[in-house]
Amino acid sequence: MERSVLLDLLRITAIVLVFVAHFGQLLDTQAGMFFGIKNFYYVSLGGVGVTMFLVLSGVLAGLMDMQRPIFYPTYLFKKVLRIYPLYWMTIPLSMLGYVLNGLMMDGTWMTLFPNGFVQDISGSLTGFYAFMGLWGGPYNPPSWFIALIMTLYVVFPVIAYFMRRAPNITLLSLLIISILSRWYVGLYGVPFVPSNWFDDIESWAYRLYGFMPGRPGDWFVLCRLFEFGLGVWLAIMLTPKVWTIFNGFPLWLRHPISILSDLSFPLFLLHYPFLFLVVWLSELDMNVSVAIVVLMTLLMLIALYVQKLDSKLPRKAWMSGIDKARD
Repeated sequence: MERSVLLDLLRITAIVLVFVAHFGQLLDTQAGMFFGIKNFYYVSLGGVGVTMFLVLSGVLAGLMDMQRPIFYPTYLFKKVLRIYPLYWMTIPLSMLGYVLNGLMMDGTWMTLFPNGFVQDISGSLTGFYAFMGLWGGPYNPPSWFIALIMTLYVVFPVIAYFMRRAPNITLLSLLIISILSRWYVGLYGVPFVPSNWFDDIESWAYRLYGFMPGRPGDWFVLCRLFEFGLGVWLAIMLTPKVWTIFNGFPLWLRHPISILSDLSFPLFLLHYPFLFLVVWLSELDMNVSVAIVVLMTLLMLIALYVQKLDSKLPRKAWMSGIDKARD
């Protein structure tokens, strides 16, 4: 389908909310505060941004992947190629930010593999730190999103199967599953994970703040099915004209919007390890607003470079190789 300016604008809005929340938390302002229902949906503006990303991912999956029969291995390989190469490019940069944070802020050399070499390497390469109970790991906390989005892509063909046949009933079912899962996880944590008395005390203390240790309500797939499924449902139920409502914008406006939209994912992956630079620069008597502009400029340049490298990968050749192997 034709590129949607509406979806681009929503993606930009989502990443802006993430940045506003993280800068707010860094500077201890109201913009970083959490709100909502504790131990159910207790989020900052960044959490709202993540919800938007999940809905938008569902929309794109519904618009693009439901238009043709899904051969599961090919479909899954395509998603891996879409997510992981760019994510892997950001890992060394995240580790660099982690080390620089210790050196520049405290004058200390951070332990490079605080959870052990094997666990930190496997957690970083897969993005599945959350499944180890370690949120996003030591280098880049927002990387927990990798575990969530890949799991949602894994279950998408099942969602698509039922959405084609009964979209409204399927969406309602996903809502019920998500509500029950959020309720259970908010009280007890991830099901079938054994705990001891110390874990129970820790869980009680965390629930007073608003979420369980490791924040499973954010990454446990059953808790997020409705948001992703809502996007799939919207893709099915809304007419194609809805997605092109802003496509009449002049080219000089559409072009920068598309660039910023494409940068949203690399910016999401890159920004957190370098937030400390705002504090570091402000301690050098730089105005905080100027420090934020300096950091954002740096992040934009890095994101553009990473995206350029990512765009040069021969994904079509790799996919054609898979197709030939299938035939």
